[in-house]
Amino acid sequence: MSIKILLAGAGVLLVAGAVPFCAWGQTGSAPSVTLHVEADATSATGAMEKLTEAFTRETGIGVAVEKFGYKASMQTAVEDIGNKTGHFDVIVLNTEALAKFAPGGAIYSVDELEKLTGKKADFEDDLYAEAWKNLSWYKGTRYGYPLAANTMVVVYRKDLFEDPQERQAFQKRYGYTLGTPQDWKQYKDVANFFTRPGQGLYGTLIQGKHHPAVWFEWLNFAFSFGGGVMEKERAWEYGPIIINSPQTIQATEFYSSLKQFSPPGAENFTWEDAGEQMRGGHVAMCIMWSDAIFSVEDPKKSTVTGKVGFARLPAGPAGRVAQIAGATYFVSRYAQHPKEAFVFELWMLGKDRQVQQELTGGSSPRKSVYLEKEVQTIPYAPAIGENLGVVRAMIDAVPETPLISDVIEGAVNDVVAGKKLAKQSLDEAAGELKGILGEKAVLKYPASTKN
Repeated sequence: MSIKILLAGAGVLLVAGAVPFCAWGQTGSAPSVTLHVEADATSATGAMEKLTEAFTRETGIGVAVEKFGYKASMQTAVEDIGNKTGHFDVIVLNTEALAKFAPGGAIYSVDELEKLTGKKADFEDDLYAEAWKNLSWYKGTRYGYPLAANTMVVVYRKDLFEDPQERQAFQKRYGYTLGTPQDWKQYKDVANFFTRPGQGLYGTLIQGKHHPAVWFEWLNFAFSFGGGVMEKERAWEYGPIIINSPQTIQATEFYSSLKQFSPPGAENFTWEDAGEQMRGGHVAMCIMWSDAIFSVEDPKKSTVTGKVGFARLPAGPAGRVAQIAGATYFVSRYAQHPKEAFVFELWMLGKDRQVQQELTGGSSPRKSVYLEKEVQTIPYAPAIGENLGVVRAMIDAVPETPLISDVIEGAVNDVVAGKKLAKQSLDEAAGELKGILGEKAVLKYPASTKN
């Protein structure tokens, strides 16, 4: 008890029977152990990396972080684990990794790591429960804790929305007050109003390329219109195929209609373009990931620093739905240092570190972080915290996920690019998904290729 009191002020996590972090290495000297961490190159990863020096000072355990692109990160982990190389102790990946690694035991469960180290987290009750379960659990088993719990928000030009002349003109045209859109109809009205190609300004932007960006963005619309891909509760489950339901078709038609208010080339845009266009002041509003909006407020990168606001996603016919994505700390079964890897994971989820991560571009999975005064001063933090309370699984954690995602990306891109009507494209996609999933999923709606 006295040890806990003495170390509490330092933010050190201690639980009954556990060894203090400082006992794991020789502090103040060269690390005797160096952890190798592999991760997607996101702002949350960058925020985590900035904290590794403090971790080494406190524990004596070195950390080397290797960052890759979204798809390259997964492929790197697949190769390392598949070859049982054990170069990486920690792999920081999205939900899809669970379907690849958990069934064959290629990553440790939290239960195993607790037994191995004698340590347990003291923060589980502080995690956003649905976010944690959808990001880090597989078939009821915990496999880690999130590096980041990302969601999507509306980023808008506050200077335009609050301009008296713009407000007066909007009121005259639409009959209601200009503000952050509360539903998708209002979103379309605002997008239309601010589309002024002659001024180099567009009302919104959609990320329509055959790329994960279109899958993720489109799901905001599909879910809030009452549709989706499969009817299910958890990422690792299967369910009836509903990608060609009337609700999903309507959502896709609406999503595609926003192209007319987007800068030219929307069928080739990804999240990189959304950030670039927003930072350059070319769009009045768009949807962005919580781990990307940090750059919009960076004066070194953005021309609209201090001029932007952040809001929840609008509601659709089925209500307001927020997605959850992000990455989890997974410990490889072939890790050279699994005990130290779990120590690193627990340390990173500590309250003080999570606050620092949030301040430098992360999206913390801990509820209490969003109540901290420092965090509440971040313009986008309230919208993120609010979304995390009502999140829904997005990325499927099933072995067929790469094939499923490719079908979705291609189908929606075909609609955005004007190659096919929504019904035809989604009917074809439903047939493809049935072919991929076989007896694991039934077609809820007939899959026809007719318009």
